[in-house]
Amino acid sequence: MTKQMNLRLDEDLIKEFEELAEQENLDRSALVRKILIEGLQQERLNFALQKYMMKEISIERASEIARIPLHDLILKMSQLGIPSNLTIEDFEKIL
Repeated sequence: MTKQMNLRLDEDLIKEFEELAEQENLDRSALVRKILIEGLQQERLNFALQKYMMKEISIERASEIARIPLHDLILKMSQLGIPSNLTIEDFEKIL
């Protein structure tokens, strides 16, 4: 089920959406949806990583918040150079 959401955007931003949508051969609404979905996924990941690095949540909880499998989160952390707070017990849980 979809619902409508209205936004007020600066004219320059709307123009940028229109230009990029044309280049990608998409309609403006499809492009905005695509960007919102990707941005929301990235924001979830950023939030989860921030909370994990501040030792406020476990790596399992970070995985849940980011909505990605634990092994994908660990790989992403490795790619970003984020140190792990994992203990031997944590590794045993993962295996």
